[in-house]
Amino acid sequence: MSPNQNRILTDTDIDLIHQTSLKLLDEVGVLFPNDEALDIFRERGVRTDGEKVFFSEKQVMDALATAPEQFILHARNPSRSVTIGDGESVFAPGYGAPLIVDMETGARAATMADYHNLAKLAQALPNMDVSGHMIVEPDDVPAESAHLHMLLANMLHSDKPFMGSTEGTLGARHTMEMTRILCGEKKDGRAMTIGLVNSLSPLSYAPDMIEAIIEYARWRQALIIAPGVMAGSTGPITLAGVLALSNAEALAGLVLAQLVGPGVPVVYGGASSHMDMQTGNMSIGGPEVRQKIAAQVQLARHYGLPARGGGALTDANAPDAQAGYESMLSLCTTVSSGVDFVLHAAGILSSYLAFSYEKFILDDEMCGMVRRTQRQVIVDAETLAYDVIASVGPGGNYLTEDHTFERCRTEFWLPDVGDRGGLHAWMNSGRERADVRAQRRWQALLAEHEDPALDEVIVRQLQDYVTAHL
Repeated sequence: MSPNQNRILTDTDIDLIHQTSLKLLDEVGVLFPNDEALDIFRERGVRTDGEKVFFSEKQVMDALATAPEQFILHARNPSRSVTIGDGESVFAPGYGAPLIVDMETGARAATMADYHNLAKLAQALPNMDVSGHMIVEPDDVPAESAHLHMLLANMLHSDKPFMGSTEGTLGARHTMEMTRILCGEKKDGRAMTIGLVNSLSPLSYAPDMIEAIIEYARWRQALIIAPGVMAGSTGPITLAGVLALSNAEALAGLVLAQLVGPGVPVVYGGASSHMDMQTGNMSIGGPEVRQKIAAQVQLARHYGLPARGGGALTDANAPDAQAGYESMLSLCTTVSSGVDFVLHAAGILSSYLAFSYEKFILDDEMCGMVRRTQRQVIVDAETLAYDVIASVGPGGNYLTEDHTFERCRTEFWLPDVGDRGGLHAWMNSGRERADVRAQRRWQALLAEHEDPALDEVIVRQLQDYVTAHL
């Protein structure tokens, strides 16, 4: 786990939030409207009253003691596997947007064709470490079977780690069974996929999310448990109140996961926002959300858990200047705070409502820039370059030195889309904006895409599985 460079909470603050969350869990309780979950809680001595569940401090701390501090999220291509919680931020695309914003039509419903394209781009983009399950929510396939089509697209188009379905027991089980076909039974017990679970604030979980927690934990597959409290609407308007509430919800979900599968990896998530008091809309682009990101990482560290939060978040409706400054502020805060799993790292617009191909490209480039800022500065005889400085002397030039030539391709980060050609070149080449260059890049990447090699027998088995379960 990397250090948090944005410590906005004192140790006393963290303890007060922790104690308030424990009091909420013990005295107010959390709704779990699911008979199987309630039976699990009762069998393990957790107090219930109808569908409301109450947790003691010991039950919470015992569950935290079994959750790992870090884990490997395996890919079918072992060289693509990533470690969650080792100090490096892992980037994943946006998640769940029902709309596409494009340069030709404006906003439109996302389709399965978009999903295929975005899964291919997630494979091609150099800073996307994980492919998302619901990169967009396609409108042209039945909702009850969309997860099957999305799982198949990810498995065929990418050999990176992928997120699985959490659409209830069925979606989770389909994920597990297709993952077993893809990776083989020998990989059972390893984290081969990861599922996103959101609480239903305040202090509740929806039935499908509860089912997903249980199914993932039984298969020992990783979970992100991420409350999405909206300050001023589904939670208190104050940051401290939001943190206490979301923390209680996250801990309640973690307890269930650890009761079902002790030791199952759980990423401590935070997806809190606030209601804009002028429009009534959700806002994820303001500075307050950045404070929530930093604070939730501190809470995750307090519990010895990897953290999920942040991303390239914006309220803007197009990949414009507003999208740029909000997304970069969010992404810098995310990485410098030490977030381990960065969902929504690229592509999101309009407060999670929309996805943009162009912003996907631009955000991936920003991920590369931010990642470069975290690279350790090496200070040794070679990098101090005393002999080179002495040789060149006063008034000299370093351009022709071997020391420069040997490092000219690696010492500085280089953009794929960013323009460094100078003003006159820009004027003479049509004055292209960044979104136009981004459009040209994603179109080229799709034209060049080839699915990574996969045994034809496995491909047929996956396709047959989807057909059989539609």
